[in-house]
Amino acid sequence: MTSTFDIVVVGGGSNSLTAAAYMAKAGKRVLVLEKNRRCGGGVVSVEVAPGFIHDPHATGLMTCMVNPALAKNELELTTRFGLKFAQWEAAFTTLFDDGSVLATHQDVDLTAQSIAQFSQKDAESYRELGRRCVKLAPLLNAGAATPPMPFSRFMGLLDSDTTGIGAELASSLFNSAYDVICRYFESTEVRLHYLKWIGEAMENPESNGTGVLVYNLLALVHSSGPFAVVGGSQKLSDALVDCIEYHGGTVRTQAEVVKLTISGGRATGVVLADGETIAAKDAVLACIHPWRLKQFIPEIDDRTAADARAVKLSNHGAVNQQISLSREPIFIGGNASILRNSMVVEYMPRGDFLGMRKIYDGYKYGEIPYGHFNPLTIINSFIDKTRVPKPDQAALYLYHFAPMHLADGGIKAWDARKQEYGDLVWASFKKYTTNIDDSCILGRLIETPLDHHRHSASMMQGDIFGIGTAGGQILGRRPTPALANYRVPNIAGLYLTGPFMHPGGTVTLGGRPTAMVMYQDMGIELKRGFEI
Repeated sequence: MTSTFDIVVVGGGSNSLTAAAYMAKAGKRVLVLEKNRRCGGGVVSVEVAPGFIHDPHATGLMTCMVNPALAKNELELTTRFGLKFAQWEAAFTTLFDDGSVLATHQDVDLTAQSIAQFSQKDAESYRELGRRCVKLAPLLNAGAATPPMPFSRFMGLLDSDTTGIGAELASSLFNSAYDVICRYFESTEVRLHYLKWIGEAMENPESNGTGVLVYNLLALVHSSGPFAVVGGSQKLSDALVDCIEYHGGTVRTQAEVVKLTISGGRATGVVLADGETIAAKDAVLACIHPWRLKQFIPEIDDRTAADARAVKLSNHGAVNQQISLSREPIFIGGNASILRNSMVVEYMPRGDFLGMRKIYDGYKYGEIPYGHFNPLTIINSFIDKTRVPKPDQAALYLYHFAPMHLADGGIKAWDARKQEYGDLVWASFKKYTTNIDDSCILGRLIETPLDHHRHSASMMQGDIFGIGTAGGQILGRRPTPALANYRVPNIAGLYLTGPFMHPGGTVTLGGRPTAMVMYQDMGIELKRGFEI
């Protein structure tokens, strides 16, 4: 006998869960189907050594904090479902190999003071740029939590701006982050700091179309600030599940969907791997990578499917390591306070500007960046002691960019190269500390692009952002213009969500705009779910 729900949700990642929570809040009978043992997708936690809680993917949070789901408590995740956050003082800090430090704080003036160590002129330039981005923040933040307007309309809005910032932002959609950063800053250290941060969007910062990321990033950091989930990122996913169930929804794990059923030009349900069929009375909401749409929905028209299959992945992937340490790192130089209070710390040689630029091309060609490793760490246990058994221990998130496909052997070669790459990154990190060696390791998990590909169907070929964020794959063109409004042409009752949809990448709780579209299509008053 086929069971029936109002809305069947394919995938239990953070975007799908967010949309499902809004639909359950509206009174719809919602069923979420997740193939893994736990929901969350990239918003999960693991115990690497007994008592050490690590986040193998999403760990430092900014984008979702300005989403009204949290900022306006629309889903009551903090007040009803126990979600707690700890806040960092600085968002992004670079520790150079001579012990000097450059920090981007939530406060523009504090950031400018840090920049002034390297260039007074750049400090003044930053004050100008930072304040401009703060003015942009309401527009950019609101746009990330609502359905994207058509791209032409967005460009018209920018062109009509009389302050000059609109035209500047419009130009950034076609220029590179390198162009924008070099326009504002002369110091090699400042340029390195911000170019590396843009690289965290998994794109080469010298690619055209990445310029807008500079404005997005600074608007975000100066309006929101950086946070960690107390107890691990899994708690965010668990709170979303609790919200869905509180409103009468159902969440099933280890339930893999292999096909959507379409009848009369309408999505009517799903088929599971074991053959079970489930009917959807009102809609199917699916997290399906654009490359796989034809596989799940053979009825989709060929042009839509071909355009979706042609979307580009990111420039590079990453190798993530979760290392349980018997003691907290002590860093070189005399800047312990800011380094212990920064969400992200990057480690870079001051004099390797050309080398740091070239490695992005190397990733594209499958090259390992021998001699140019510049790792990133997030150590949430500095501000959240629930993640470690003893307060002087550390749960280290050690991360480094990597080719998704190796030149010798492609993505499948990563199993053989995992330990080597992980050890090279670990060796580079240790040089920036005074007390960390191999004897400190109590547990270690290394995950490569191949592991990411295996973990989530959203991370196709190891792309942790789903698809690339450059080349026109943003705003009302993500993933394609035909799919950007979360609907599938000519198939009623079928909606899309996931990191490859607007706003894309990072933890955005991006199911909110999908739910807004569904409310409108189903005649549900927006005020039932949203503070508008």
